[in-house]
Amino acid sequence: MYERHFGLRENPFRLQANPDYLYLSPKHDKALATLEYGLAERKGFVVLVGEIGAGKTTLLNYVLNRLPEEVNVAFVFHTNLNKSEFLELILTEFEVESPADGDSERLYALYDFLLAEHRAGRRVVLMVDEAQNLAADVLEQIRLLANLETGQQPLLQIILAGQPGIRQTLGQPALEQLRQRVGVTYHLMPLDEAEVGDYIRFRLTQAGAPQVGLFEDDAFPVIYRHTRGVPRLINKLADAALLAAFADDLPRVTAALLADVIAEQQLEGEIQPAEPIPATADSPTGRTDPALAVLLDRVSLCLERLAEAARHGDERHIALQEEIRDLLQRVDVHLERLADAGPVPAPGVKKRSWFP
Repeated sequence: MYERHFGLRENPFRLQANPDYLYLSPKHDKALATLEYGLAERKGFVVLVGEIGAGKTTLLNYVLNRLPEEVNVAFVFHTNLNKSEFLELILTEFEVESPADGDSERLYALYDFLLAEHRAGRRVVLMVDEAQNLAADVLEQIRLLANLETGQQPLLQIILAGQPGIRQTLGQPALEQLRQRVGVTYHLMPLDEAEVGDYIRFRLTQAGAPQVGLFEDDAFPVIYRHTRGVPRLINKLADAALLAAFADDLPRVTAALLADVIAEQQLEGEIQPAEPIPATADSPTGRTDPALAVLLDRVSLCLERLAEAARHGDERHIALQEEIRDLLQRVDVHLERLADAGPVPAPGVKKRSWFP
């Protein structure tokens, strides 16, 4: 909707795992190197662990697109299956006819396929996304697949990617044999605060932005605090911020606009407050109004910027002082409204209608 307004070729913050938008932070670069090493060295098992939205699926798609033609790949992401369904799904992905006689016959069919591929000089790779959902008996079935080898090399290389729960699953005593077969493991962590701005600018560049300064620099620390550096959450918040800027006919996303967007999303339950508010006599549970929390967060950020500007003799300190005064006035008005009528949206926060 807002692409033409900002001169973009396409939406830069879609949630789909598009490998063209893979931002190789140092963490993602190491994760990529781990996957490529595991494949190059023909490790039987490679495990990629990461939080929800960290970029695991995007990495897998990126690797998938870079594999040579002689590599036959099955990419499985439906993992809430029993072992028979899972084995049948693998055969389907490799375009092997699945016998109806049972798991033993299906295993023989897969083994024949793997041998034929090996003799033809082709490697076979199985990528399993959302692996944290795999049941223990399915993982045991995967271990049996890893036993299919020529004596020197595995006939099937397996990449398991999943949320941190996969570690607990693999830690079960019954899966000791599978655990011993894991060649390399990497835990993909979220972005650091310093990487958030680069991540957003990279995606804007990939989307054809004529200039990447569509977000004020002061907006990046706020985005980090409210997304914890998780790429998927950054995408959701950045997309909402660009949409709000478009609706208000603004040329870029300011920190003040971003604060309004965050407050609105918190009121609607889309995102959670960045940090728990310390308990006080007035708020013994440590809870507070989400819009008020955003305003106070913005005041804190401006104070930090003001101190930095004063140290360097930056003329921005005048504008920052005015912004702080405005924010404090909004806080006072909001506190009065809370006292009179309970939690309400902060002044300046308005419901936007994106569609005519």
